[in-house]
Amino acid sequence: MEMVSMRNSKADDVLRGARTIFLRCGFEGASVDAIAEEANVSKATLYAHSPSKERLFLIVVDTECARLSAAISRPLPKDLDPRAILEELSRRLINLVLDDDYIRLLRACIGAVSVLPEAGEIYMKAGPKLATRHVGQVLHALHDAKALNVEDHLSAAGQLIHLSVSGVIMPRLSSVPTVGVTPAGSAG
Repeated sequence: MEMVSMRNSKADDVLRGARTIFLRCGFEGASVDAIAEEANVSKATLYAHSPSKERLFLIVVDTECARLSAAISRPLPKDLDPRAILEELSRRLINLVLDDDYIRLLRACIGAVSVLPEAGEIYMKAGPKLATRHVGQVLHALHDAKALNVEDHLSAAGQLIHLSVSGVIMPRLSSVPTVGVTPAGSAG
């Protein structure tokens, strides 16, 4: 996907405004007028930085996926044993699903795919596929170090991710309270 380069403060304002409106209203519920108002720019300025609402949404999805996946992909402490490494990866995945912006982004992407299929493609590539690749690399390294016996590291990564978030993601998407699950570091 060829993206419009956003390189100045007005472009940053446009991106912030678009992020706020898209995460609040979804793709179809968002208007260019609302984005321009939130960004405190004119519609002409908005269009100077992004040729269409569709392109702007795709930029927001890509940017948000990169931001959110950084929490999973950051380096693990070197002094952790294999169990602690798996627990830390699982904790990061759960915290991601508990993040309100992640849920808003996922809802916006799900809502947009019927009219903008590229949103789903970008989300999958920059989100779940990237997370699976990262977790797979960690599992592969543990296998190479003979700390775990994981021959198919990508399949095992998918299973770990599923086990970590399966009981959390649907209640979050459905706005149903998740019982007994709180982000790491917060009081339950």
